[in-house]
Amino acid sequence: MDKLKNSLNIYCDESRVENTDSKKMVIGSLFIPRKERDSIVEGLKQIYNKHKFVFELKWTKTNVMFKSYYQDIVDYFVKSDFMQFRCIVVDKTNINYEEYHNDDRELAFFKFYYFMLKVKLLNHNKYYIIIDKKPTRDKNRARSLHYYLSSYILLNNQNCSIKHLQAYDSKENILLQLTDYLTGLVGYAVNNRNKKNAKSEMVVYLKDKLRIKSFNSSTPLSENKFNIFVWKDIDEKDS
Repeated sequence: MDKLKNSLNIYCDESRVENTDSKKMVIGSLFIPRKERDSIVEGLKQIYNKHKFVFELKWTKTNVMFKSYYQDIVDYFVKSDFMQFRCIVVDKTNINYEEYHNDDRELAFFKFYYFMLKVKLLNHNKYYIIIDKKPTRDKNRARSLHYYLSSYILLNNQNCSIKHLQAYDSKENILLQLTDYLTGLVGYAVNNRNKKNAKSEMVVYLKDKLRIKSFNSSTPLSENKFNIFVWKDIDEKDS
């Protein structure tokens, strides 16, 4: 009999990983109770219909025309008792690819996925992890991530389990799209984009809603609604 009572979905996406003009990259994850998935999706669809929004929700497409729509999406996330967000912010100039990642940038990227997720795998939970599909040279990257997260659970005597980890196309998943939006917003903010435009206004809007001053500072691990992990190079040596 399965003694793990709580089932959670985790939706993951990334921002500015390969952008050469951006110093920092962000990998984000949206946690929701699996049983609440359908009701959350329905709530998002109602916002889509209210604003006659027929496109894929993507941070890069943020524009003033749909400002009220984006604000309603942010409000829906902030007010929800069931959605939590965690991200890792990484200064790419501090990554020692040669010493820690076999001079493999793709490998480093998936290690940061691991660093972000491992501490949020809690006792008594079952996890279903959905990551945005990303072209990779090694087709086993997602499988390896599953293996190493499961190994972490075993080595640390965690009473939890990863039931599923697979990459999906965000065009077919509205919750991956929401993860893209929140992750992209943080990626924009931490790269010091000071232009006055629809994106900068949304950064300020989310900050005000969350009552935080900056996305460039780590929050306590106990902060569940919007948890930020700003990585330092020493973390590689300790992890």
